[in-house]
Amino acid sequence: MGRRPAPLAFRIRAHEEVRRLVGKGVTDHVAIRRELARSGFYLPSRMTISRWAAGKTSPTSGVRLFVPTPSEGLSFFLGAWLGDGWADENDGGKRMLLKVRSYGFAKEFADSSARILGKTDSYWVRRVVDKRGRWYLVKVTSEMLYEFATRPVRDLFPTIDQFPRGFLRGLFTAEGSPSVSIEDRHLPYLGVGVVVANSDCELLNYARGLLLNLGFRPGRMRLNTAVGDITSVGTARKAVMVFSLSRAEEVRRFVTEIGFADPEKQGKLTEAILLLDAFGRNDAVREWVRRYYKPGRKWVKKSDNG
Repeated sequence: MGRRPAPLAFRIRAHEEVRRLVGKGVTDHVAIRRELARSGFYLPSRMTISRWAAGKTSPTSGVRLFVPTPSEGLSFFLGAWLGDGWADENDGGKRMLLKVRSYGFAKEFADSSARILGKTDSYWVRRVVDKRGRWYLVKVTSEMLYEFATRPVRDLFPTIDQFPRGFLRGLFTAEGSPSVSIEDRHLPYLGVGVVVANSDCELLNYARGLLLNLGFRPGRMRLNTAVGDITSVGTARKAVMVFSLSRAEEVRRFVTEIGFADPEKQGKLTEAILLLDAFGRNDAVREWVRRYYKPGRKWVKKSDNG
């Protein structure tokens, strides 16, 4: 294996020092390297120093520049990626990947990634089919964004705080789901909710705090899956915590103020809310089962399956 490159931030600081020394008349690459070592800077190769000193290259040559300016798009990117994404350095590159079931979610992630990196065109949404079905994959390549996003999650909170709704939209689309149920207390009624689950308690607690700051009243965190539990995809290696929004008025607010980037999730919850508004929670049951059926754990729209 070749030499592993130092973090971009280290190289940028070293480059700035090289250019400062050149500006003071120090042009010999051996002398420059000696000064970098004495001052505790990252030490590039002699060839790299020579090119930097001559102004031929820089650490950002060919690099997609990223400035971590808080925005709705950056908050959404972080929520989606922290929820469903992963980092990849397998061949020396630094990429952030998202693989999801929803094309709409993947496209919004691709578009947000392009905007925060100043690209004029979006990232490619690739369709992938494997033994578990159809997926949509997005690969975002930016060393500077990678180094920012892979910091400890708590270091990202100050950036997210300024645009919490974007973050919640990304995280809830990745790790959340709409909950529609038929409850029975004297008379059947249609219940609605939003549930989000994750194995990172710090991340989930932070999301819950954002909702509280926005005036929502989320339920308490509780254990959803314990280590060793058998799930639909195997044996759980991590404990998974969960919390929910279960009041109809808060679910209505969630739909309009935050929402899901997955059209199926957003559409199902929106339709349930519209039925509650139009028919009331008891009569909405009849209309819901006219439109949806439940062959397993999920409600499926009848028109979607003939």
